[in-house]
Amino acid sequence: MNLDPLTVGIAAILLVILVFSIIKGFLKMFLLALAISASIFVWLALQRHGFTYLAFITSSPRPWMVQALSWAAALFTFLVLHHGLRWFSMLFSFRKASPGMVVTSVLMSGVMLWALSIGISYYADIQRIAYCRDCAAAAMAGQAAPELPTVVSLKDTLRSTPFTAHLSDIDPLENPAQANLACLVAYGCTLDEAHYTAFYNEQIAPLGFPQPTRFLDLFGDPGLRTLVQEGRFVTLLENERLTTFAGFCNTAELLIKYPFR
Repeated sequence: MNLDPLTVGIAAILLVILVFSIIKGFLKMFLLALAISASIFVWLALQRHGFTYLAFITSSPRPWMVQALSWAAALFTFLVLHHGLRWFSMLFSFRKASPGMVVTSVLMSGVMLWALSIGISYYADIQRIAYCRDCAAAAMAGQAAPELPTVVSLKDTLRSTPFTAHLSDIDPLENPAQANLACLVAYGCTLDEAHYTAFYNEQIAPLGFPQPTRFLDLFGDPGLRTLVQEGRFVTLLENERLTTFAGFCNTAELLIKYPFR
């Protein structure tokens, strides 16, 4: 059954409004805890780095200035978030609904859907890296490849559906080149030297990457192999060496053009 994208979008927003109307009480408690936690975090951060920030304002910062800045910033953070909590408590409550409240609730639903899509996308990238590691381990053991994780298929569906495909353009964590490179590294670093050299010769070298032997350096890197072995895929995805590698010449373009699964 093919549904109109507009219908799907309206249904999704209405569903979000319904769900958040039900669980709003739990969210209010969570947001109150968040306001307190954020205030404490700001206070601690300024206690540690207050002199550095004050150095931009005065050449001779004093301890009392750090204390004043810490407490003022913490109080300001709490008041802002607590005010947001009071505003949030009016959302998704239509007993005294006004046009502005309805519009705000719809917009808030859109923001929540956007945030949810970011979480799904990032988690799917992590699971895809783990999947590539498992595929390499299965190949080394002569076993069948595992099934593709459901969340990876879900992300593929979201990225291919007209109504949600544009979300990748406003996803601040979306980096397909880095994710594809991390998948390649997870696969190659799971293989021994003979196997990752054969993998390179058969599947990577013919693709036209600039200085392609750099992949062999990645596959044999002890630090990267340890990250893969220990399952630290978030660290692998954000690894600075992979970022530098992908930024060389047109490497990023080719990584996007030839996604690895």
